[in-house]
Amino acid sequence: MQMKNSKSIRNSEFWLFDLDNTLYPASNGLMAKVSSRMTKFVSKKLNMPKDEALTEQKELYRKYGTTLSGLMKEYKVDPYDFLDFVHQVDYSLVQPNPRLAELLEHFPGKKLIYTNASTNHAEQVLKRLQITDHFHGIYDIAAAKWQPKPVKKSYQTLIEKYNINPKSAIMIEDLAINLQPAALMGITTVWINHLGEVPPLWTTPSMGSDYVNYEINNLNNWLNSLIF
Repeated sequence: MQMKNSKSIRNSEFWLFDLDNTLYPASNGLMAKVSSRMTKFVSKKLNMPKDEALTEQKELYRKYGTTLSGLMKEYKVDPYDFLDFVHQVDYSLVQPNPRLAELLEHFPGKKLIYTNASTNHAEQVLKRLQITDHFHGIYDIAAAKWQPKPVKKSYQTLIEKYNINPKSAIMIEDLAINLQPAALMGITTVWINHLGEVPPLWTTPSMGSDYVNYEINNLNNWLNSLIF
């Protein structure tokens, strides 16, 4: 895919932002808390010790892309029960980011949250970051009809729902595998490399891949570079 210059990126009509470990640093520990709640849910639901539950949780994630997808397919778990339980976490771990709010002002395109989590979780995170008003909408796992990233159908439903022209859209994500379907559709892709702060499964592009257009380490710094 041809690389775009800063002006072309700045004028993108749609900005598709992943939520967790993208709009806030992975180092704040929020997702570690969510993951711990997932383990607890699996332990209670499947009546197994926590060490076995953690193993099952990781296996479901590896096999299906998300723990929730695996629980739904193999154990008929109610997704709302799961999402409500795992997102009972301390959101004060997410610190306000006034600089991010300032930077988002410079980009006129519609900004959407594209997450495998729930709308309620996204709203809590955006509220803590103090950037809620900058987003046109939240496309969560329920809106995707329980088809998580990187399932192609999830992206197609998003594009149809918001009438997105992929050629004028940009997607920012910390899990590289989730950028592959977007790139195939013509969406410009940006990968946030956390430099080892998160486990490597699916976070790093596969060898020889061409679905990452831009690799960055810090969202604020990259957005700032597009302006000045």
